Amino acid sequence: MDLAINGGKPVREKPFPARIMFDKEEKEAVMKLIDKGSQEATASALDRYGEAPTEVDLYEKDFAAYFGVKFATAVSSGTAAIHSALGALMLEPGDEVITSPITDPGTIAPILFQNCIPVFADVNYETLNIDPRSIEERITERTKVVIPVHLAGQPANMGPIMDIAKKHNLIVIEDCAQAHGAKSKGKYVGTIGDISCFSLMSGKHMTSGGQGGMVITNNEKFYWNAKRFADRGKPFNSTEEGNLFLGLNYRMTQLEAVIGRIQLKKLSVVKERRQRIADKLREGMKEFLAVKMWRFIENAEVNPWFCFLHYDEERMKVDKETFAKALQAEGIPVGAHYIKPMYQYPWLRGKNSYGKSRCPWKCPRGRDIDYKNSCPSAEKSLDDHMTLHIHECWTEEEVDDTLRAIKKVEEAYKK
Repeated sequence: MDLAINGGKPVREKPFPARIMFDKEEKEAVMKLIDKGSQEATASALDRYGEAPTEVDLYEKDFAAYFGVKFATAVSSGTAAIHSALGALMLEPGDEVITSPITDPGTIAPILFQNCIPVFADVNYETLNIDPRSIEERITERTKVVIPVHLAGQPANMGPIMDIAKKHNLIVIEDCAQAHGAKSKGKYVGTIGDISCFSLMSGKHMTSGGQGGMVITNNEKFYWNAKRFADRGKPFNSTEEGNLFLGLNYRMTQLEAVIGRIQLKKLSVVKERRQRIADKLREGMKEFLAVKMWRFIENAEVNPWFCFLHYDEERMKVDKETFAKALQAEGIPVGAHYIKPMYQYPWLRGKNSYGKSRCPWKCPRGRDIDYKNSCPSAEKSLDDHMTLHIHECWTEEEVDDTLRAIKKVEEAYKK
């Protein structure tokens, strides 16, 4: 059978289904809020402290209850969540924060804005998540925080990470941006570390309507400091009359919160559907020559944001780029690449932070780290994996077409 990339008939000629995240529930909730705000008697009270609980207050309570934690703080983005969590810790300039090189700039930028030093630990080649052994190798006397990233919906290996943190007296901030509702040994990601962060941007498992974030914790001190930091250092839960410390305005809007509350109720269904799709794909790929689903760790409930596909080039006559292009021509939403390790991008490679200062690396107490080639497993793993963009609106037809297309391309390119 001729490949579509060579002029043959593609496996999939119609588009994959669009992801529909909103329905009448979000619409009705938004209109109810707008109607409420249109009433003269309540319009001035919609965004004011000291009134009846706002949608933001209620969203925070709903979020904390869903994940079984004591406290939640709603913020304006996932980046704001990471920044507020770091701001809550009262770190000193030059303190070091260990995290994964396979993440979003939103994980790294807040470290630098707090004048701390990002340190990258290598990853497990098969899972692409941070390797606990590499974390321990990179701890120095200035290490204060570890930020494990639960990449693509799979929990990081939290047991060993928490053991290392306890041994070295480190604080763990979980980055749950891509893993809403995923579990490790029966516990939700976000409830294992000391404080945790979620991105609620559009496209994630659930959203608060475009952008948004959440910080959750069982530590009351961290909670109040995160809440204060996210609102310019305001003296919440304090007898002081003025702002307590430097912070930013990262507050979530009522409109975002009302959408987020509805989306939270749908998370369990979204998770179940995505898990079912991923399981069927994994089962269908067992006999493939070169393409396999990425490895899941034991005792994990993965909520895939997308799927990594491992590509074994030694079994094929073409490289990963060519193989991915052939799959795309067959109508399959595959990408040849995800991202590069963070330290390979210009802003970190050149340490482009505050003007030409190269701070915090070059500032007092800073450490001028050479990141080049520092995480060889991360680089190799990214080189050897493609991405498959699934979502909960897929049906059996999409799964079957994806598997048929991979098999077709493998048969054409096998050695």
